[in-house]
Amino acid sequence: MLLRGPKFTLEPPPKVQFSNSSGTAIPCAADGRPTPVITWMKNEGQVIQDILGLRHVRHDGSLVFSPFSPDEYRADIHAATYRCIATNSVGAIASRDINVRASK
Repeated sequence: MLLRGPKFTLEPPPKVQFSNSSGTAIPCAADGRPTPVITWMKNEGQVIQDILGLRHVRHDGSLVFSPFSPDEYRADIHAATYRCIATNSVGAIASRDINVRASK
């Protein structure tokens, strides 16, 4: 089997804006052998954790922001810069910075 490092098949856009009433999903997908694992991190370098009712990573690699009420707005989640990382045993690649802005 030929090993191949990750290559984005779907890289997120540089800016994502959404309203609190709609939420959004930011897709990220990569190909490689073995199949790459998708993780998301903030621009400070920490891998993000799911936050119940606000943000989670789907099995397909998409970063999902759930609809939220204005009093649930958090600048560290809803006005932040993220990166999609694709990793396998051959290597890792990072997407461009994705500036996320939610309006409340």
